[in-house]
Amino acid sequence: MSGLRDELLSGIRASREKFESAGDRAEELRTLPHDAVALLRTLGLFWLKTPAELGGTPLPPVEFSDVIEELAYIDTSTAWAAMIGAGCNGLTGGWLPEEGARRIYGAAGGDRPVVAGQLVPRGTGHSVRGGYLVSGRWGFSSGIVHADWLIGAFKPDSGDGGRPTGFPLMIVFLVPKDQAEVIDNWHVAGLQGTGSLDFSLDGVFVSAEMTYRMGTPAVRGGDLFRLGMPAFVSNEVPPLAIGLARRALDDITELAMHTARFPGGPTVSERAVFHKELGRAETRIKAARAVHREAMAQAWEAAVAGTVPGEEIQLAVTTASIYAVETCSDVVSDLFRYGGGRVLALSNPMQRHLRNVLAARQHVALSEEHYEAAGRYILQSAKTRRP
Repeated sequence: MSGLRDELLSGIRASREKFESAGDRAEELRTLPHDAVALLRTLGLFWLKTPAELGGTPLPPVEFSDVIEELAYIDTSTAWAAMIGAGCNGLTGGWLPEEGARRIYGAAGGDRPVVAGQLVPRGTGHSVRGGYLVSGRWGFSSGIVHADWLIGAFKPDSGDGGRPTGFPLMIVFLVPKDQAEVIDNWHVAGLQGTGSLDFSLDGVFVSAEMTYRMGTPAVRGGDLFRLGMPAFVSNEVPPLAIGLARRALDDITELAMHTARFPGGPTVSERAVFHKELGRAETRIKAARAVHREAMAQAWEAAVAGTVPGEEIQLAVTTASIYAVETCSDVVSDLFRYGGGRVLALSNPMQRHLRNVLAARQHVALSEEHYEAAGRYILQSAKTRRP
C-alpha cells in the first residue's frame, strides 16, 4: 500500500467530527457545506484520478476504494462528493486533448479545478467551424454547486467521421460552469446532501479541444487510464456502499444494546434472531467487499501489465460492482427492521443510511443489464467450447 493512501486515511479519520457535522448540515442545504468542500480540497480528495502530469495524485483502484470506503463510513454525502469529483476530474484529465486539458488545469502549482456532471448523452451538438454548438439538459450533476467546470455528453446531429468499435458515436465535452444554467431541482428522498442538480446549455459553442469521443483510449495518465471503461469508474459507488453498510451495522449494534422493542422486555441485542442477523450482515458486507476488490485487482493487474482489461475482466468488474451495491442495500434494509419505529425519526442515522443506500443503488452504472451481458458471455463461451 502506498504512503499517499495511508496519509489520506489518517487525514480523513482526523477530520471525522468535521465531516459528520457537514453531513448533517448537507441534508438541510441539499449540498455539501463550503467548509467541507474546502477540507476535501485541502486533503486533495478531488484529484485522486487526475493524471500526475496535470497536478493530480492518482491512486491505484483498490487504494482509491479504501479511501472512499473510509469516507463513506463517516458521511455518505461527503464521500459522494469526493467520489464524483475525483471521477469527473479523471475523465477530464485522462481523455481531453492537450490544449483543452491545459486550459482547465493550467500551470503547475495553480488552484486545481473541480469538475461535475455526467456522461449520459442528454444533449445534441451541431458541428460548426472549430467545434460544436451544444444544447441539452443533464441531470444528477453531483457537486455542481462547488464545481468550476461541467462535463457532459451529446450525440452529434450529423456524421462525424466514424466511431470507436462497440460504442455509439457520442462526444464528451467540458464547459465552464458560468456558461450553463444551473437548475435547482434537487429535492429527493436519498443522497439529499450531494447537490446533484441539473444543468442546461442552449446553443453554447464548445471548441473541439474541449471535447473527445467516448470510447477512445486515454491520451495521458499511465496505468490507471489503461483500465478502460467501465473499469475506470467501477471503484466508485461500490466502496461507498460498503462503507455506508459498515456504518449502518455499527449504528444498529449500538442502538440494539440499549433498546427493547417492548417495555420490560429484552434488549434487541439479547435476542437470538438479532445475533443471527448481525453475523449474517457482517459476512455479507465482507463478501461484497471481497468480490469487488478481487475484480478491481484483476483489472489493475492487466493495466499494469500494459494491456486494457478485456471483455471478461470488464464484465467481472461490472457484475461485482452491482453485486456489492445491491448486497449492501439489502443488508441495510434488513438491519433497519430491528430498530423499530424509533429509526423512522429524522434524527436517527439509520433512516439516512437506508435512504442513501437505496438512492445509490439507482446509479446508472449499476444497471442489471450488466448481469445480462455477463450471462450472454458465459453462454457464448460455453458454445465455443462445445465439440
